[in-house]
Amino acid sequence: MKRILYGAVSLAVILLGVTFTYKNAQLVELHYYFGVDWAAPLSFMLLTTLTIGIVIGFLASLAMVAHMQGQLLKERRASRALEQEVHNLRALPIRDAR
Repeated sequence: MKRILYGAVSLAVILLGVTFTYKNAQLVELHYYFGVDWAAPLSFMLLTTLTIGIVIGFLASLAMVAHMQGQLLKERRASRALEQEVHNLRALPIRDAR
């Protein structure tokens, strides 16, 4: 059922993208710093902007993921040390407290 739903949503998004591209095929000019000029269809320019935003967001999240991986590794080491300590304490002989 999920596959059918995902397929229908994907088809709807593709259909919206195709119709948007068809209705907005005129060229748009972009003038940026340092004499950068770019003329492309509006839909291509929007797609390029979206792609650049996704890449920047992914790269920004890499630092957080790396920090979390380091923290997880540290906690796993501490957990192993505690488990070893518990194992060592269980191996000690029990003394009668009389």
